[in-house]
Amino acid sequence: MGLFHVAINVTDLDRSVRFYTGMFRIDVLRQEEDLAILHTPGTEDSFVLFRATGPVAPSGIAHFGFKVDDHNFDLAMDHVQKNGITVVSAPVRATGRFLYIEDPDGYVIQISTV
Repeated sequence: MGLFHVAINVTDLDRSVRFYTGMFRIDVLRQEEDLAILHTPGTEDSFVLFRATGPVAPSGIAHFGFKVDDHNFDLAMDHVQKNGITVVSAPVRATGRFLYIEDPDGYVIQISTV
């Protein structure tokens, strides 16, 4: 039936919630002391953040991606520049537009129009 959710460990839950809601304009469905459940409006997906009890090691994940339209890709690029977000690889055009960035814990995120 499809991907249900993705869950990652983060070192600072509030910082990560601000990062993901600011970057991708996703909603917070629920936030507790040790977890936050984020959600893309109009979908059944969920993106879960767990407060880590120690260092986070995102090395087992190559990357995960968020799909956006062209307008929101431009908004994402502006947000990245204005907030000093680490760019892993410069934007490229192929079958669509792609940008790879890092979240506050070093997870690599693909922003794509395809």
